[in-house]
Amino acid sequence: MHGFWSQPGRRYRNFQIVYTLLTLNFIIPSFSYAFAPMTAIQQFFEIGHFLSRFFGVDRYPIIEESYVWRCLAVGNVFTLGLMCLMLQIDLPKHFPILWPLITMKSIASFGYLKIYLSKYSYPAFFAIFVFDGVTVLAMLYFAIRAKRELERIGLEKAVPQPHSIRILRKAPTP
Repeated sequence: MHGFWSQPGRRYRNFQIVYTLLTLNFIIPSFSYAFAPMTAIQQFFEIGHFLSRFFGVDRYPIIEESYVWRCLAVGNVFTLGLMCLMLQIDLPKHFPILWPLITMKSIASFGYLKIYLSKYSYPAFFAIFVFDGVTVLAMLYFAIRAKRELERIGLEKAVPQPHSIRILRKAPTP
């Protein structure tokens, strides 16, 4: 643990911390969506109720019981978590995954804004738009800075080391 906290790659360390939180932020809820969907829906209603003090709209007019959209949400959110984990395991090798990751999250974010502005002024939609937007910015900020730092300091100084460098070290020499 000391090596992780004292490594020369402070930006890489911060990336690992943030992406651990992001990975858990996606993978854990994906299981909730699959096995306890009413918990997630209840949290959505609670956020909307809390924010209604500031926005004035407290009623959500839709019953959320669609199996089609629940399965899609489980798959998409789990995939977001998997992409975050892949970036954590080997940022230089998997860096191109960042672009579909932020695309998927950005589209969802703007979808919530569109619903809020054009269909239902339910405050939870706006809150999710803001939270998802901040998440996208964090994804970009921490991954890009960490990748640049790894290029500057070298992969061998990173803790944990990217997976591809560990494989290269174990490869037999000719």
